[in-house]
Amino acid sequence: MRGYRKSTGLLLKATLCIALALLWLPAGAGAATQDQVQEVRQLLEEYHISKPTDDKLSESEIDAMIDTLGDPYTEYFSPEELQLFSNAINQSFVGIGIVMSQDDGVTYLEDIVPDSPAYKAGLLPGDALVSIDGVATTGKTIDKIMEMAAGPEGSNVNIGIKRGIVKLQFLVARTSLQLPVATSRLMGDGVGYLRLDSFSADAAAKFKAQLESLEGKGMASLVLDLRGNGGGFVDQAQQIAALFVAEGILAHVADRDGKDTPIELHGTSRDYPVYILVNGGSASATELLSGALQEYGVAKLVGTNTYGKGVIQQLIPVESGGTLKVTVQEYKTPDGKKVDKVGLAPDVAVSGNLQQLLAAYRLAGGGDVRLTAGRGALVVNGIRLADAGSVVKKNGVWYVSSKLGAVASEATLSYDPKVKQIVLSRDGSAHRVATTDSHVIVKNGVSYVDVRLLSKWFDNLTWAAAGDGTVTLFDSAA
Repeated sequence: MRGYRKSTGLLLKATLCIALALLWLPAGAGAATQDQVQEVRQLLEEYHISKPTDDKLSESEIDAMIDTLGDPYTEYFSPEELQLFSNAINQSFVGIGIVMSQDDGVTYLEDIVPDSPAYKAGLLPGDALVSIDGVATTGKTIDKIMEMAAGPEGSNVNIGIKRGIVKLQFLVARTSLQLPVATSRLMGDGVGYLRLDSFSADAAAKFKAQLESLEGKGMASLVLDLRGNGGGFVDQAQQIAALFVAEGILAHVADRDGKDTPIELHGTSRDYPVYILVNGGSASATELLSGALQEYGVAKLVGTNTYGKGVIQQLIPVESGGTLKVTVQEYKTPDGKKVDKVGLAPDVAVSGNLQQLLAAYRLAGGGDVRLTAGRGALVVNGIRLADAGSVVKKNGVWYVSSKLGAVASEATLSYDPKVKQIVLSRDGSAHRVATTDSHVIVKNGVSYVDVRLLSKWFDNLTWAAAGDGTVTLFDSAA
């Protein structure tokens, strides 16, 4: 959620701008009391943007009453559900701090949360997970493995991994953790990368600290990754926008009476270009921030159309028990463009996780690319991305997916069905190889090309294989 405030009197309100798809909540623990039903009815009539009447609202349970509004963002939370909701926004959970991905039937530790129990125990990105408390993880989904690894705070779990040819066991304590909201690093050529995963209650402060760290290292341009960021507190989006806009507004906000109350910006400006990565999971407060920076000419959006959530909620305690999250306002961009159910269109349309990152990096002035693939991850100039099935080794020869080969060599990939050939084109030249050629492997519907052939075709592309089952491609800028 973004933005948090206290109102006068005893009513506590949090101004929220968060997508419904951000989290999963269990069903309520039991039926609502008549007092709760009546109070929720009164609150909906008083606050909801659609001005529902008593005749419209159902006489039955609270959820059924809310369903009559046709609003997926207005919800009633039990205390337990509210805690889960808050934890999701602030990225808090009980665990050991591992991020998993699967590649060719193997579960890897794709990343380790800094300073987590897993990090302190010595688990490493790229470790292959083989067991949880002695039970093999082979053939199990990540969801099932997460269930196996779950447990109460303070308890221990035994993690079995394979690192190269060595099998190791780690006894790790479960603890209360908060995922990093903002992370950053320099990618090369003065291009800074900053990822913001949530507009949590402290997102602006965390964002500013990462931004100033990059600036202190000589950053000349910024890639801001907001893909999959489902929103949060409005005031956090406002504070972050004020780091880039000296005077202006974040958005126009209209209440149920149509009154427009602009969210003002009084801040500063930066003198370097900004490129914001967005996709269908970029929603709500992300769209507030992205829309404002796009329209003020501060940033260009790279990726795919955003989610399209242009309404704002408040959290209102129900005196007889629970909390109501109710839609109270709709917002539009500074230029008055509608966002709800529409979303934001990117300035540069690019599909694919890796392709989007590299496109933004190159637009920001980036040159050389170092891309390491394998063991459940892609590492692009130090930025880790979950990945499955990008590399295959057969008879001592390394093959990379044709899609990855095209991205790494800055070529355009196509397929000629008449002659069953993979075609990689760049600078007016087209390189072709048949799917039946020995330089090609087709596995599970994915084509892989001999990395030696790619290096021969494209003089900017070199490669190296490591004994840990990864391949690194080097794309040298002209």
